[in-house]
Amino acid sequence: MNVSFDPIGSWFVVAVAALIVTALTVWAYAQRLRGTTGRWRWFALALRLAAVLLCLLAALRPSVILQEKKKQPASVVFLTDVSKSMQFKDEAGGKSRWEAARAALDLARPVAKTLGPNLDVKYYQFDSTLREEPIASSERAKEEPNGRETALGAALLEAVKRQAGTQVAALVVISDASNNAGLNPLVAARRLRSQQIQITAVGVGSESAGPTSKDISIRGFEAGPSVFVKNQLQIKGSVVVRGFPKQPIELEMLVDDKPVAKTTLEAPLGTEVIPIKGLKYIPQTPGEKLITLRVKPKDQELLTTNNEMSTFVNVLSGGLNVLFVQGPSSPWEYKFWNRAVTSSPDIQGDVVVLRKPADNGVGELEDTVFAPGKYNVYILSDVPANFLTPKQQQLLTMAVEKDGAGLIMLGGRSSFGSGKWADTPIAGILPVKIGPNDGQLEPKDGVRFEPQTSGLENYLFQIAPTREESKRIWTTLPPLTGTNRFGEPKANAMVLARTGAPNGEPLMIASDIGAGRVIAFGGETWVWPRASEQGQAAHRKFWRQVTFWLSHKEDEGDDKVKLTLDSRRLSVGETLGFSVTGRDAKNLPIPNLTYQAAVTQEGSKTPEEPVPVYNERDEARGSFPVIGQAGLYRVTVTAKRNGQEVGRDSSRFLVYQDDREMESPAADLDLLRQMAETTGGRYLASEELPKYLKTLNGKISTESMTQIEHKIWDNWPFFLVFTALLTLEWWLRKRHGWV
Repeated sequence: MNVSFDPIGSWFVVAVAALIVTALTVWAYAQRLRGTTGRWRWFALALRLAAVLLCLLAALRPSVILQEKKKQPASVVFLTDVSKSMQFKDEAGGKSRWEAARAALDLARPVAKTLGPNLDVKYYQFDSTLREEPIASSERAKEEPNGRETALGAALLEAVKRQAGTQVAALVVISDASNNAGLNPLVAARRLRSQQIQITAVGVGSESAGPTSKDISIRGFEAGPSVFVKNQLQIKGSVVVRGFPKQPIELEMLVDDKPVAKTTLEAPLGTEVIPIKGLKYIPQTPGEKLITLRVKPKDQELLTTNNEMSTFVNVLSGGLNVLFVQGPSSPWEYKFWNRAVTSSPDIQGDVVVLRKPADNGVGELEDTVFAPGKYNVYILSDVPANFLTPKQQQLLTMAVEKDGAGLIMLGGRSSFGSGKWADTPIAGILPVKIGPNDGQLEPKDGVRFEPQTSGLENYLFQIAPTREESKRIWTTLPPLTGTNRFGEPKANAMVLARTGAPNGEPLMIASDIGAGRVIAFGGETWVWPRASEQGQAAHRKFWRQVTFWLSHKEDEGDDKVKLTLDSRRLSVGETLGFSVTGRDAKNLPIPNLTYQAAVTQEGSKTPEEPVPVYNERDEARGSFPVIGQAGLYRVTVTAKRNGQEVGRDSSRFLVYQDDREMESPAADLDLLRQMAETTGGRYLASEELPKYLKTLNGKISTESMTQIEHKIWDNWPFFLVFTALLTLEWWLRKRHGWV
């Protein structure tokens, strides 16, 4: 028992007040009872002083603290891991971790019932969330563990939280501790230690399952995202082979679930990651294709669900084929050109780099590239004339004049007159006269590219929605490093751009020649995309429009609404981003468009989900969080202007379940040991659990010592005694005439 005081003020103030009140009480009685006799007056004074004493005692607010035993509800809590990693079969006798956990739990149940009276035994299961164990006779109880994440730390705290008002007498965790989500389990263990809750950790699984296990998986699979009909699809990716060295790995490719190609791989000793090679697929029909890579499972594989991976590819009909022929000088131009072209789904670009001149009519370039219809556009970048055979020069001339192909020759020290093209058939179709002494213009500060007034009206230079905006962008682009000098433009040629100096020299000249079109461009364009994002966008649009103009395609086609997905393959929980553009027949943005988007799951009866779309300058953006089931989905976007539909586009994407549970097959038993040690508990093997529970029999107490505070001054008896003293004192004074 302890006595405590909580005075209403400081002890000094209370003491002074007590002296003053006592002195005033005695003085008042002395004045009132002067001249009286008898012992009753002293008794009355004693009653008044007793009441004053009680008042002073109340001012000290005394309490008596007593320790009392109280019975409290208590519980024994079992947490069992039901994440997918519990399927690994690395326990004794080839059993799975789940089978070992169930066996331990089945033996623990009857023992838990005998641990003591007033005990409530709770059974929970956890993966990414915590839930009560299903009834043994239910269908759920028969299911294999299939949780996609292990949130062990969050499960510990949630289990204790659900026992609010109940003492957690024992907390038993059965898991492989392959934690991959939520709160760090050690942080949760430290919180439980502050609540005096001990963790009994039961480990299942092998800590060496990773290095010694056998598994084959496909990683980093990429295809497309688009390819033209009758062009080979480029496949990238790798196969991770663990535990099957120097054994044949059979890999096949399927398109819309139909096999189209097969190959056999082999992992050398000491190598686990092997690149995918030998798979070729040339689509014959346009459309959206589901491409799947599949490895034939092998015996003793730890997991087979990672033997397959899929994505979507758009197979485009038609399109423009462009051949970029680069000379042996700087590679910057063709590299940046290639980046610009790959961003355009309706242009297919091939690059050939020539390193040496042709010899005796044989060069590095095949004659077949100039066959009629093979390519729509040819680009010669700083290529000397003698790198093409005379026959190839003639074939290229015919491809332009007779077959309607387009040609653009770019500048360089081995181009135009400097490259000795003046005496070739190509010189006859160029829009300018060239000679061997034309030379170069290479000022220190570079050459500014300045479209002419007529050029700004031309389709080639319309890189923004308005003429004014296009002009502004062209003026902000960095200057070219130099340009070839030309002779006089030929008849019917258009000078589209000049150098920025007064009386600027022609820099870009174009003309129609026979059935085809030709452009002479004195410089190189790689400086534009290197400068800024605006430069990259201008570079892309310029080359796209040059390609379409050379192919006579600038005025073809209707208004187009184009949907582009940021990714065609997402895991559950990720967010799909997409963009949509609306352009007219000249590839200019259509103003004042509004977009409506919706996502549906194929083969599901769930209604479509609307997706908000927001306009951002020339395009619109939207995003869709993938929180549903794995499967095939389709997003559809409709564009409207003044309430009328302009067009629509749709695209499919694949949603898969992330197998992070299977990426690290080794059990983290050391984590369980640390959790138990942090809370003062114990770590056990699964077969030790029943025996350990028996040692707790009779030791788990549901009684607790509780400190109870009894306030002496704040209760009815105290008040009644105080009232009785004052009443009796008043009655004596009244009876003896002292009032």
